[in-house]
Amino acid sequence: MKRFLILLFLTLSMHVFSQNIIRINQIGFPVSHEKFAIVADEKATDFELRNAQNDKVVFQGKLSDARFSKFSEEYVKYADFTEYKNTGTYYLYCDGNKSNPFTIQDKVYQEISQASIRAFYYWRASTELLPQHATWHGIDFSRPLGHADTEVKIHKSAATQNRPAGTIVSAPKGWYDAGDYNLYVVNAGISFHSLAFAYELFPEYYKSLQLNLPESGNGVPDILNELKWELDWLFAMQDEDGGVYTKLSSLRFCSMIMPHEDNLERYMIGKSTAAALDFAAMMAMASRIYKQYESVFPDVSKKALTAAKKAWNWAKENPTIYFKNPSDVHTGGYVDTNVKDEFFWAASELYITTGDEKFFKELDFNFDFYIPTWGGVETLGLMSLIAHKDMLKNPTVVEQKFSELAQKIATFFNESNHCIPVNKFDWGSNGMISSAGALAGLAKLVLNDSQNEQYHFEQIMQKSFSYILGANPTGYCFVSGFGTKYPRHFHDRRCTSDGIEEPIPGYLAGGSTNYVIRDCGEKGYPALTPAGCYRDAICSFSTNEIAINWNGPFALLAGMVDNCN
Repeated sequence: MKRFLILLFLTLSMHVFSQNIIRINQIGFPVSHEKFAIVADEKATDFELRNAQNDKVVFQGKLSDARFSKFSEEYVKYADFTEYKNTGTYYLYCDGNKSNPFTIQDKVYQEISQASIRAFYYWRASTELLPQHATWHGIDFSRPLGHADTEVKIHKSAATQNRPAGTIVSAPKGWYDAGDYNLYVVNAGISFHSLAFAYELFPEYYKSLQLNLPESGNGVPDILNELKWELDWLFAMQDEDGGVYTKLSSLRFCSMIMPHEDNLERYMIGKSTAAALDFAAMMAMASRIYKQYESVFPDVSKKALTAAKKAWNWAKENPTIYFKNPSDVHTGGYVDTNVKDEFFWAASELYITTGDEKFFKELDFNFDFYIPTWGGVETLGLMSLIAHKDMLKNPTVVEQKFSELAQKIATFFNESNHCIPVNKFDWGSNGMISSAGALAGLAKLVLNDSQNEQYHFEQIMQKSFSYILGANPTGYCFVSGFGTKYPRHFHDRRCTSDGIEEPIPGYLAGGSTNYVIRDCGEKGYPALTPAGCYRDAICSFSTNEIAINWNGPFALLAGMVDNCN
């Protein structure tokens, strides 16, 4: 029986991969960047680059030696055509197989950088989306207002003497969390940091990156206009005592309907230490970022810093309030019973914003720093600290810890035979790969030339990006609306119920994982390897849902890559 299952597994895997022999970044490559494809054909030895308009061969090359890719459990070769620098539209041809078409040109990544941030506009709660802002490539994704959230009830889990259960509060705006319509402070953390950090790294780039938002033209970079929508909601998530509600949510998920059709009552649910600290970190970032736009957003910087300190003090007084879904609540749990990382992130951002040494003294660097996730945010603090190292009196420990993390990312990349900088395929693997790629990009910016020469951080960043855009075993560009083959059936209520064949653009699918394989039935996945286990289907919440905590890191990565063009 065991031998039969192994043979069946290999047969399924070979079937899938035979359909995706040549895997390539389906958007393309800047003229001066590394250009490559992955070829899953052990016998092939040569490849051709052909003009997509006339099939003319413009470049010929030899494939690399075969390397074993442990996450797809196959041997692959690399086609490198970096030296070809003529602009145009092309495809790769190898042993009877053609790749998806792609372009070579400068600024080839600007549109996907824009779209990855505009995805958050489509996630906005408490507003209608108008055609003049919600139309993309001639497709109108406008929709009526949903979830005004001006009358939200305090749930019994969050009740206090001043706000007993049933008290009505107002908390409009914010971003829907994922494929559902609830909003979570703890998952906002890495999402908010990604966009805010991107702006801090490349302010001039984002000042010129137009997103066609309702607020565009107000004198503020559009990335900050979008971030402000979330910030306004976050302010309302703080209780009078400084504590922060973990989520604004209905008691259960609604069915696959549009936002304006969801009439379930919504609640402020469960204050927690993690929510307070994530909130404090985001507010501290907001305070320093929006300070320069005081004329457009008066007092926002001051208000944010006051809120951050208030949340920090609450967390110090309540260091072990861990969130767990109450018995009558059945929406996202986001359980987190270790808040050491949240304390580190919050203290880091408060120190950077205030310069107050008491916050630096709170920092305990005794972490095995790793790729950040919604529930593991210590590295967000480390990223901010290394980016602001010039203000540190003694940056040695920060530089050492970040260098060690960067080397770890490089090790993961090398162990995967130069495919991706991760050592596992968890739920939301594309978010982790994006975060790891962004860490490599940050290493390129802040570490010295000898370290960059040794560990090839730019190559790691570029190949992480190319993996997302099609150089992966599934053959998909994982960002909707881009490339030739992209997800069209997200596990998302709007995409499922809006009556539009095309998906909302700019969204990153969660990506391959064999963590859950039964959400689409026993035979729901065409391959079961970690990197091949993906299905573009509504049923696949494990691989094909969208979420702000994955799109945020991808937007950061896309901006980094576009800035290296």
